[in-house]
Amino acid sequence: MFMLMALKRNEKGLTLIELLAVLVIVGIIAAIAIPAIGGTIEKSKTKADTASELLITEAAVRYMIDSETATSSATTVSIDDLVSGGYLSAEPTFNKGGNTVSLSPTKTNGVWKVTISRTT
Repeated sequence: MFMLMALKRNEKGLTLIELLAVLVIVGIIAAIAIPAIGGTIEKSKTKADTASELLITEAAVRYMIDSETATSSATTVSIDDLVSGGYLSAEPTFNKGGNTVSLSPTKTNGVWKVTISRTT
């Protein structure tokens, strides 16, 4: 009896079955969490690209308004014009869809509208 109690007191650590059970549980949690995190990262990249496009568009409209005079108005704008004019601090980079930006300014009834498109 004394020997049996001495053996029970010396049991330390985990059995192989307990260790495998923990690994299976961690694997299940990882299988659920990783795709959820990946989807969140992709959504964040898309939202960042949309914000950059909006920033470029607003900078282009300000550029068009500032470059307009009583007799003429600019009809083209480029990212380089926006950076050199101080409307953008640096040329933006995009996470998805290409970094070549095409801006198309138009003026209708005294209001400037700039359409932006990106190509690869």
